[in-house]
Amino acid sequence: MIMMNRKALVPLLLLLIAGIVIFLAFQPVKDKYGVEANYQALKAAEHLSDPKKVAKWMLPFSTATPADLTFTPQSIIYGTDTLEIKQQSAIDIKYLKKKGSASLPFLITAEPPVDQPSHTIFKLAYISTRWNTLKGGSQIEKEAKQSLDSLKKYFTDPVRLYGYDVKRITVTDTTFLFASRTIAADKFAEESKALFDFLISESKKRDVVYTGVRIFHMEDDGNNTRKIFAGISINRSLKTRNDDPVNFKMMPYGKNLLAVDYEGPYYNVKKINEAIEEYRTDNKLVSMAIPFHKYLSEGYGFTDSQVVKLRVCYPVY
Repeated sequence: MIMMNRKALVPLLLLLIAGIVIFLAFQPVKDKYGVEANYQALKAAEHLSDPKKVAKWMLPFSTATPADLTFTPQSIIYGTDTLEIKQQSAIDIKYLKKKGSASLPFLITAEPPVDQPSHTIFKLAYISTRWNTLKGGSQIEKEAKQSLDSLKKYFTDPVRLYGYDVKRITVTDTTFLFASRTIAADKFAEESKALFDFLISESKKRDVVYTGVRIFHMEDDGNNTRKIFAGISINRSLKTRNDDPVNFKMMPYGKNLLAVDYEGPYYNVKKINEAIEEYRTDNKLVSMAIPFHKYLSEGYGFTDSQVVKLRVCYPVY
């Protein structure tokens, strides 16, 4: 009788143990994951809260073609995937990610390390189960962690971050003849061509050789007027007076430039200048002169809509 009772207890004990294991396996636990990036925390907040910027690093949206994404002021939709930006503060953003019938609320915080204020530590936190944690997480949890890795790479990729491949180069052409004019904006192509023609003519008069490099800068003054600045490289130094129609200027050889090589409609130069300025600010570089662009296409006197090859440059230190 005693033996039979002991035998009957074994299945009960096994059921009890199994119940405890299942109970513990599905107990909620807080899962965390973190990365560090070389980017300021306050600036980083906009990349965590603006749906169009979030879509550049958050999976699976960052792998989609832009035409397949739908945006609202607080969400991104891609097929059966949805991300809702639920709440935000200066240092943390709350999200709700939905993937088919699965969903995951999670939090990303952005805080600078005490000893490195220009860096940011990004921490991901969400509630999971021990079972999910032991098996490496559900698909939606894995995507959340992979997205944080993607965010770190995003902050090192100028094309994704600024829209253009901003590079650091140095000055190679140093001696220039410059001139400027204020013109009617609708006469831009012909007036800019005339200004370069004038500079080349002046170089011949002054017995210096134009070596082929053409640089340019323009500013819209409003009221349909535009200030234009043109420069041509010459083979040697030249003395000019303050009242001369042209001026000789030197660029210091080997000094730093931020640069973007670009081919496309000329009117995008303003956008490229803005992107380089943002890069300069983010990296705490100091401007030392106005930005300019160097023509890589043959000729000059281009229209705003004409496709050109340029190197857009910003002198910095």
